Amino acid sequence: MPDTQQITQALSEIVELIAPGSKPSQARLAEEIAGRGIAGTWAPSSALLRALYPDGPDIRAAGGLYEAGMAYCDCNDTPGMIRESLIELPACPAALDWDWVNEFDESDDRWDPEELENFLWPLAARCRELGSALIILDTGSDGYGIGFVSADHIDRIVKLAQIANCDLSVVHPGVETFLV
Repeated sequence: MPDTQQITQALSEIVELIAPGSKPSQARLAEEIAGRGIAGTWAPSSALLRALYPDGPDIRAAGGLYEAGMAYCDCNDTPGMIRESLIELPACPAALDWDWVNEFDESDDRWDPEELENFLWPLAARCRELGSALIILDTGSDGYGIGFVSADHIDRIVKLAQIANCDLSVVHPGVETFLV
């Protein structure tokens, strides 16, 4: 089992891979670790999400997900809502085509959050074509973090997530995410 120093270092490296050069994200991570620690089942995942998703006044003051590495999605968010959050992220591939999202009819209660993977898998496939990977972070709550990382960093981020003992994973088309 990695010690606190190794977990802290792994979390810091994850933040750098997801939000390169983001001093605010690194500062939020340091504050989380100092204020709450990283002991406990979901603590590393929660610290990572708080570092990469500037919630509350931070996000409003910045006018959006500026310097964010992830978006936070509620388990009941629709594909349109998820898309709107993701396109604000600095790491969102600029060439990513979102026209396919329209096939998810969100009216008449036809969107079922239990079918989240049917949305994530084609998104992940499109990201791969653009040299990016779709990542998700399960925090054990009623929502999850979602973002992007360069496809070149997939192996490294998976290894760091194991060291940090956080439930961060890369979305692979056809592979269950276990979010719902």
